[in-house]
Amino acid sequence: MSDDVVTATVTEGVGRMRIERPESLNAFTPRVLEELHDAIRSFEADDDVRAILFTAAGDRAFCAGVDLGDEGGLSESTPEALDTVHRAQRVLKALRRAPLPVVGGVNGYAMGAGMDLALGCDIRVVRADAELSQSYVNVGLSPGDGGAYMLPRLVGEEVAKDLIFSGRRISGTEAKELGIASTVVDGDAERTREVAFDRARELADGPTVALGNAKQLVNEAHDINMETGLEHAIEALGECRETDDHAEAIAAFDEKREPEFRGE
Repeated sequence: MSDDVVTATVTEGVGRMRIERPESLNAFTPRVLEELHDAIRSFEADDDVRAILFTAAGDRAFCAGVDLGDEGGLSESTPEALDTVHRAQRVLKALRRAPLPVVGGVNGYAMGAGMDLALGCDIRVVRADAELSQSYVNVGLSPGDGGAYMLPRLVGEEVAKDLIFSGRRISGTEAKELGIASTVVDGDAERTREVAFDRARELADGPTVALGNAKQLVNEAHDINMETGLEHAIEALGECRETDDHAEAIAAFDEKREPEFRGE
């Protein structure tokens, strides 16, 4: 039996990475974070991967945050704990910077830094009765793993502050209502993973360069002025026009058929 804490496989153009610690509610350790980061980098380097799916094993949790009983947990010294935070931030940045669409399948609890990892995905498919929380204040901490950066971009400043200040739990259904999730699944954990995979596979069938460029443009929109954003949009559009996928789309339009994108 494999002792990997994260599995990474490729299916139908989708790079699938999954935390494999259901007995610990998929709480992360430094090793989990290293393996997640390695999986993202390997998918980026694989021409057969055109979208990424981030899920977790088991019926109860996507990620319960940091493993409090592990080295690097909250009970460790401040330098060790902050090293774990830096590792979590590195995963978040890798998810955001990957030139591929990333779908998160949130099959259960997503607490604290676990919620932040979900926020790092481009699209979230969330189980209706999942529970998500910016639970840092419950242990006397402020968010350190990216939630305070990501959440206001999704729900606005006031709602983000309410969720962060209170540390309250929200359901997958409320997450959809707030704009944190694009799809809510009225089913169990396995069904949530299936729906998330179907969404990732749809994206993998799309024009890869165009999707990657669109992701970058949206990600940077809050951090640059309009003039710079428009310049970047022109550059990205010019690159897309030179791709085989664009030529295929034009040919398909002329021939009155659906395009078959190859990610080139």
